[in-house]
Amino acid sequence: MSKIKLAILASGSGSNAEAIMKWAATSDIAEVVCVGSNKKAAMVISRAEIFNIPKFTVLKKKNESRESYDERMSGALSEYKPDWIILAGFMRLLTESFLEKFNHQVINIHPSLLPMFPGLDGYGDAFKAGVIESGCTVHYVDAGLDSGAIIEQRIFPMIPGESFEDFKKRGLSIENKFYPEVLEKLFKGKL
Repeated sequence: MSKIKLAILASGSGSNAEAIMKWAATSDIAEVVCVGSNKKAAMVISRAEIFNIPKFTVLKKKNESRESYDERMSGALSEYKPDWIILAGFMRLLTESFLEKFNHQVINIHPSLLPMFPGLDGYGDAFKAGVIESGCTVHYVDAGLDSGAIIEQRIFPMIPGESFEDFKKRGLSIENKFYPEVLEKLFKGKL
């Protein structure tokens, strides 16, 4: 049986992307066929090099529409024929036409228990709100802001007196384990 082909899109350091690349390197069901970014200096690009995974960047042109950008990104991805698009800190909203091109097989991880605290700073928003527990959410991507159907969530307690930096670091460490686990279950039909 051929492996499920994954394309990872990320904008930043790429710790979740690296966790998925590590998992896929020994997986019998999935492989990462490319890593794409919208940032030239994104650390995720050098992480892809470590795993010898093809990488590319698609930079937004001045005054470019979301539709035009997504068309160019989908063109770059189509060369690799991915079955699924895995977002790992990709800081752009995707258009409906992009999602349709990939049969809505696009997944993201978000640093909050959605629907609470969507957007750019899930951990920061949760911390400022003083919630007693937080977590992360793996969800399908739709054209809205972190509004796609939830696949699975991991809850973890807030620790009284913990600094925001430690809380965020702990959350990211949990994400790095959780995201590959969810992908494994999903692709094995257990979700």
